[in-house]
Amino acid sequence: MTTDAELCHLIDKRRELAAQVAGLDLEIAMAVGDREAAQRAMREMYAQTEARKAARFAMCRAMGAH
Repeated sequence: MTTDAELCHLIDKRRELAAQVAGLDLEIAMAVGDREAAQRAMREMYAQTEARKAARFAMCRAMGAH
């Protein structure tokens, strides 16, 4: 059985990887001159990064750190 802390870590890791993939998509789109795809990738990368920050903040808050 996975603990809450382990689950949080797995979700965080998945979001980190998703942000990295979006970063690669951004680089590819820029290399081929696809502005729309680059903007989509940038938004996705930003969304994943913000989701990681929010989840970490919520976890700290639940633990009484903030």
